[in-house]
Amino acid sequence: MEIVSWIGWLLAALAGWIWSIAWLLIGGWVSTLLQILVIVFLVFAFKYGWRRAPLEMGLRVRPMAGWIWRWATAREAGVHDPARGVPEVRIIRVKTPGDVNLSSLLNVLMLAGLAMLRVL
Repeated sequence: MEIVSWIGWLLAALAGWIWSIAWLLIGGWVSTLLQILVIVFLVFAFKYGWRRAPLEMGLRVRPMAGWIWRWATAREAGVHDPARGVPEVRIIRVKTPGDVNLSSLLNVLMLAGLAMLRVL
């Protein structure tokens, strides 16, 4: 019977660990969205008063949410031809040979600085 409690404890610990990882990944987004919501509420409260602000925010959420949903679910025209049944594949080359980003330059500068430390 003791093995059942061990298995239960293991499952609870595993669920807690998975929840901790998930919260680590999405917690920043949740915090940011709540901060934005508080700022928007303060702006609406300043403009309409704190009693009318939630109503005004609610009246503006639906059209904006519809616009965001249409934008997120829209498909690019001409990429998928239902008659052929096969999506068209386009190759887009963003970087040309020789392009170096800032991160790579900073890495090289750090390595050069470490090499110069060896000389000192």
